[in-house]
Amino acid sequence: MKQKHKKRRVVITGIGAVTPLGHSFRNTWLGILEGVSVAGPVTRFDATKFPTTIAYEVKDFTFNKDLILDDEQNFVNRAAEFGITASAEAWEQAGLLGNVAPERVAVCLGVGMCSPDYSWYDRVVLPENFSDPSLKNHISFFPDQVSSIIGRMIGAKGGITTIHTACASSGQSLGEAYESVAYGDADVVLTGGCDSMIHPFYLAGFSLLGALSKRNSDPRTASRPFDSAREGFVLGEGACSLVFEDFEHAKKRGAKIIAEVCGYGVSESAYRITDLNPDGSGPIEAMQMAIDDAGIKPGAIGYVNAHGTSTLLNDRIESLAINRVMYSRGVGPFVSSTKSMTGHMISAAGAIELAFCAQSVADQLLVPTINVTEQDPECEIALTGRHVRDGSFTHALSNSVGFGGSNTAVVVGRIDL
Repeated sequence: MKQKHKKRRVVITGIGAVTPLGHSFRNTWLGILEGVSVAGPVTRFDATKFPTTIAYEVKDFTFNKDLILDDEQNFVNRAAEFGITASAEAWEQAGLLGNVAPERVAVCLGVGMCSPDYSWYDRVVLPENFSDPSLKNHISFFPDQVSSIIGRMIGAKGGITTIHTACASSGQSLGEAYESVAYGDADVVLTGGCDSMIHPFYLAGFSLLGALSKRNSDPRTASRPFDSAREGFVLGEGACSLVFEDFEHAKKRGAKIIAEVCGYGVSESAYRITDLNPDGSGPIEAMQMAIDDAGIKPGAIGYVNAHGTSTLLNDRIESLAINRVMYSRGVGPFVSSTKSMTGHMISAAGAIELAFCAQSVADQLLVPTINVTEQDPECEIALTGRHVRDGSFTHALSNSVGFGGSNTAVVVGRIDL
């Protein structure tokens, strides 16, 4: 366990994103404010025979190969392309080039399982064509490759960490990055996550689990967190990267600060692989840890970006957990689930949702939850409406929950210079 000493303040100085709503964080944020859903039929493969035929895809994306070296081309898959693009945007916004010692820069990313190329297995592996030169491309399936390439891009010599805890992956990467800066191990950490699981293998797997929405005839309203008629999540894909930086370091170089990262909590439900404990104990512990770490009272949280997948049990149990931690006599923070607009970006979900929290705090805006026609009475939380509205709050919290029982919570605050 890390020996505690006086923590340093940690701030966000850059955000980049590639999502179904846009190929930059700015365009993604505009889509969130407009309350847009872009879900539609899967186009990356023929999904017509699957129980679920819809997803939130990143459309019309062209990867800028100038971002990587020629000998890195074979080691980059679709999720990595998203992650590299988002990281380049975040790093450019932070304006750190030449302003930080490489030994004080690190990378910590949540990376998913991505999409295996089974046609390649059929063509090369099964016939045992082991002299085929494409065999070397198997390394593109290693989740650490994107972290390593991004580390090379930004000259990070302070360490590379890759985390995979399913849907909590990037939530945990944010927390580990925060602690790395807070306790003085690094001055700057590029963190976040990337994933792309819109693939026959995963569509079949999630369908067999009964986790996906089958509202195929009306895809744009299929992701409906906390709605009485919800019946599953909708797969998304993409990436989000954030630059976490020591406050004094950022202030000294005159950086534009978006928000402050104030606290982090992580817990393990130790219950079942795919289910939350009905008592909400895992998320409760993570949220309470993050709030305590931030040194604030639960009532200071004005907005929660919930994990809110649009599955029956997850939404009810998470609502219970939020209520127990932050509500007093029925009064508590506004809550939204932006998965209603981005879909479930799996290992990238926690990162993009914290980015929304940070921008919400900075702009003092409460973002929408769309597609809620009738709120489930068992989800006793104050949902934001279907339109953006002005807010007045100092802190926001982002929840992530992953298969396997991982729970994370990260608190951000309005920057007080």
